[in-house]
Amino acid sequence: MLTSPNRMTERADFNMNLHRELDKLEEMLLESGPRVAGRTMINEEKICRQIDQVRISIPESIARAEEILQYKQEIIGEADQYAEEVEAATQMRAVKMLEESTIVRQAELEASQLRRRVQEECDEMRMQTLNEINQMRRQAQKEWDTIRHQVNTEAEDMQRGADEYSDRILGSLEGQLIEMIKIVQNGRKEIRP
Repeated sequence: MLTSPNRMTERADFNMNLHRELDKLEEMLLESGPRVAGRTMINEEKICRQIDQVRISIPESIARAEEILQYKQEIIGEADQYAEEVEAATQMRAVKMLEESTIVRQAELEASQLRRRVQEECDEMRMQTLNEINQMRRQAQKEWDTIRHQVNTEAEDMQRGADEYSDRILGSLEGQLIEMIKIVQNGRKEIRP
């Protein structure tokens, strides 16, 4: 009565979709472009598109959680309706047995206990649903923060590696240019009278 097989399948499908998008992102990082100075060059556009896919999947988790809450609220509504029907039936029974006060008191007591039990079950279901939704939201946010941190760290590392590589190449080129200038200057000195 808590979760239908279809809703459990939808939740599993969503989790698989989110993990699939994260796996794609990981594969893109691992299979990125050529290595330069021990660092892998990445295609920023592809990575950004994949991160957008993950961002799209996270709001879906919130929508799924809201669907689960809606479903549980429907169950609570059915339980409330059932409780009202039981209470109405109990009252009709009490009216018929008015003359037998012991039985009437017993029926009222049963109705009250049933009402209290149904209310406790409804409250428990509400709390359980809210806890599950909050846990799903916290987990989705935690996963998103971890992914964002990893991507930012890797991007900074790659940028640092690219900067170091560029500095080395430019330094080498600068040294070669200085040597060439010296050769040209020496050549000019030799051909001057």
